[in-house]
Amino acid sequence: MSAGSAVRERSLYDQTLDVLSNVMFPVFVFAIWAALTLVGTSVDQNIPPEQYYQEYPAPMANAILRLHLTNVFHSWPYIALVLLLLLSMSVCTFRRVIPKRFPKDRALPIENFGLHAARESSLDFDTTADAVEDYARRRGFSVRTQTIDGNRWVFADKQKWARYGVLVAHVGFAVIAVGAFIGWLWGYRGELQIYQGQTVSVPQAGLLVSLSRFIGRFEPVQTKAGTVYQASRFQSDVHVIGPGTDAQPSILVNHPFITAGSVYLYQASYGYGGNLQISRNGKPVTLPDVNGRLSPQDVVLLPGTSRVIEYGTMLGPSDPSQAPAGVPLPKADTYALWLFHDQIPTTQRPILLPVGASYDIGDGYTMKALPPVAWSGLTYRFDPGEGWVGAGALILTAGFVMALFFMPIKLYARVRRTDAGPVVDVAATTTKGNAMYEDDFEALVNGLADRLRAPASGTIGETVNAYA
Repeated sequence: MSAGSAVRERSLYDQTLDVLSNVMFPVFVFAIWAALTLVGTSVDQNIPPEQYYQEYPAPMANAILRLHLTNVFHSWPYIALVLLLLLSMSVCTFRRVIPKRFPKDRALPIENFGLHAARESSLDFDTTADAVEDYARRRGFSVRTQTIDGNRWVFADKQKWARYGVLVAHVGFAVIAVGAFIGWLWGYRGELQIYQGQTVSVPQAGLLVSLSRFIGRFEPVQTKAGTVYQASRFQSDVHVIGPGTDAQPSILVNHPFITAGSVYLYQASYGYGGNLQISRNGKPVTLPDVNGRLSPQDVVLLPGTSRVIEYGTMLGPSDPSQAPAGVPLPKADTYALWLFHDQIPTTQRPILLPVGASYDIGDGYTMKALPPVAWSGLTYRFDPGEGWVGAGALILTAGFVMALFFMPIKLYARVRRTDAGPVVDVAATTTKGNAMYEDDFEALVNGLADRLRAPASGTIGETVNAYA
């Protein structure tokens, strides 16, 4: 039967196992998984679609939304890759790793080993076999003996536990996969934008979060273009009410608050909403989202006219980071605004309106700048699998340390009879390659040769101190 026909007769099951146990298959899957993990870490997750267009260029935002990269870690493709890696790893473990790293004690052609040697003995056969066994034990090996075809075989291992390093690493990855699946199944995350004095809910956790006060601190930084201000510290004083939780913590960057239900609340972003009071003919006019909720590029349509207010930004001590480099910082919070009449700007430059000042818009309308309203961006996260992931990472690290920094050795010794007397054939294998054990193997063999010489007193004595 030809090789081609033999391959064709292999069952689909066997061919599938061959693919899953091929080393390149999990490497390829792992590369895709790592790329998706990098994307999920780099791209903001679980935020409204319009926010992607604010944070990223339009082509990139389109790609993120069309490729459904807004919830990578909880997507079916991501979980499927983890499960596929787990399956491939399991098949590789039982078909390749265990047979290779844990060879059975059996007679093998010692001459075919990369590290092998033969030494004659001046002792009788049984004494030679006992000397080889005793020498291996004294060198720290765990020894087992067998008699095969009239020859005495000695099988010995040192640091055999290090052979489990790859298996331990596989277990670690499996634990990580379990944690990721638990987090995907029962975990959740999202973002909150809370204005000062506002209360919002986290429905999945049954939490109510109120922002009592937001505090921002900024440091001036000198650049070639002039002075710019960078946030050095921002803090949200909140009131959190929920199952088992009634607290008023201060949430800072890198210092999350953890509720009794293990929900993490992180300080992620901040801002100040523009606050305008609109009047017509001296009477206040109520317009939606004007009182402290204006964000950059928001527009306010004035009823009964073709006039529009476009909110630009706020400049001033409350948030000096918005001031362009080289532009003097106003002493009071000041709004930069555009006014349009029939879609035509009424001024060549933005209108700078300090807090407390008023401006005549036209058609009887007047706007007055009120103090800005701070808002805080909080990210919430609940991941019941994070303990599993942490434990898996520790197990995975331990497995890599065992596999990379320790060298397990398996020793084969065959004592055979010849016309000239007993001969001991010795061979050794490691998981690190022969080059790393050549010198130690030579010292081991030389020490054994000394033990195989008949002493003048007729007793076997240890003449050298060789370490394997």
